[in-house]
Amino acid sequence: MEQSNYVTAIDIGTTKIAAIIGKVTPNGRVLIEELHCTYSRGVRRGVVENVEDTVVSIKECLAELYKKLDLRQERVIVGIAGRHISGIQNSAQVIRKNPKAVITEKEVSDLKRQMYSIVLSPGQEILQVITQDYTIDGEPVQKAVGCQGNVLIGYYYIVISDAAAVERIRMCINRCGLTLDNIILEPIASAEAVLTGEEKENGTALLDIGGGTSDLVIYYKNIVRAAVVLPCGGELITEDIRDAYKISRQMAERLKCSYGSCFEDCCSEDVIIPYYKDTARRETGHINEKNLAGVIRDRMEQIIEAVNHVICESGFEDKISSIVLTGGGSLMRHLPQLFRLRTGLDVRIGYPRVQRVAGSKSPKLSPIMATGVGLMMNGYADGSGGGKIGGLIGKWPLVKKFKGKVQNFVEGYFTEENDPHRLY
Repeated sequence: MEQSNYVTAIDIGTTKIAAIIGKVTPNGRVLIEELHCTYSRGVRRGVVENVEDTVVSIKECLAELYKKLDLRQERVIVGIAGRHISGIQNSAQVIRKNPKAVITEKEVSDLKRQMYSIVLSPGQEILQVITQDYTIDGEPVQKAVGCQGNVLIGYYYIVISDAAAVERIRMCINRCGLTLDNIILEPIASAEAVLTGEEKENGTALLDIGGGTSDLVIYYKNIVRAAVVLPCGGELITEDIRDAYKISRQMAERLKCSYGSCFEDCCSEDVIIPYYKDTARRETGHINEKNLAGVIRDRMEQIIEAVNHVICESGFEDKISSIVLTGGGSLMRHLPQLFRLRTGLDVRIGYPRVQRVAGSKSPKLSPIMATGVGLMMNGYADGSGGGKIGGLIGKWPLVKKFKGKVQNFVEGYFTEENDPHRLY
C-alpha cells in the first residue's frame, strides 16, 4: 500500500477516540481503508485534561487501526473543539505603489500574514487564519490575484484557541511517537463530511452532538454564518438517568443506548425495562419506556432551546430551512421527531459521505465517525489546513454578538443552579 496516498485522522473526543485511515480520490470519492473507536480517557468537555491517560487511549486506538494494515503512518491530522475556541473578524489593507500592475500571490500572502501579529489575550494563540473575501478600490472580489487596483483590503476570520489546550494535544501526539501535520476545527470538519453543497447553499444548521459538548454550525450561501459550542452532550443525559433512578453510570449508559428515546409520544407505558441498581447485581428495578423517555426529553429540549436561540441571534433565522444532526448523540431514538416538533424545520440524520469502507458490508458509516471523516478529507485536500474546509468558512458574526448574547445565554442556561451536572 502506497502510504503517501493515505491520510490518518484522529478525533479526540470526550467519550471516544476515533481514528480513520483512508484517502480521497481526485474525483472526490472518499475511500476508508480502516477505522477504529476506543473509549476515551483523560478528556473532559472536548479538552485534554490528563495527557498520560489520553496518550494511552490514542495508542490503543491506533494499535487496532493498523493491526490489519500493512502500513503505519507517522503523520496525523487531529481535530480540536471545546468552549475555549473563539473567533474574531479582522481586516488588513495595503495601498499599492503600482495600481496598474496585477496583484501577485506574494502581495496576498503578505496581507494575510499581518493577521498573525494581532494582539491576543494572555494564554491565547492563533489556530487558523481564514480568508473570507477581498475588496479592490471598494469593489468586492472573490479572488484578488491577477486583478489590478490601488487599495487592496483582505477580510479574515481568525480562529483563536487556548494555547494550553493546543499544547496538550501536541504533547499527546508527540508522546505517541507521531508527528502532528495539522489541527483542524472539528465542527467544520463534521460539516464537510456530512452536508451536501445544496444544504450549505440553501441554509442549514448542523448540530454535532458529542459526549461532552455539542457543536452548532450555521451555513447559508455556502458560508459559515455562525458557530457555537454548547456545553452539553450525551454524558449529561447519562447523568440525568443515573440520578433519576439511583443507579450506576454504566447502567444508566446502557439504558440510554439500548432503550432510550427522547419522544414520549412514540413510547409505551406497557414496555417494562429491567435494570440493576448496583454493579454487584444484588438489587433490581423496573422502569417503563415512556418514563425513561421523559427524563431524556427534558435534557434534549434544553439543547433544542439553545439551538433555537443561536439560530435566532445569528440573523439568519428566516434563511435556515433544515437541521442536520450528527455525532453519537444523533442516534438517540426519535430525536428527529422532537427537533421537527420544536423547530418546525426539516430534520435529518447526517451520515458521513463515504464511497467505500474496506471490509464493511454496511452502505452507511455511523454519524459517530463524521468528524474523523471530515478531518481526513481536509487533510487530503490541503495538509497545511488552508484548503478545502478553510475555503468554505465565510463570515462568522461571533466577535461581539456570539461572544455576548449567545454565549451568555448558553453558559447561563447550563449553570450549576439549573444543572447540577454542569461541572461533570
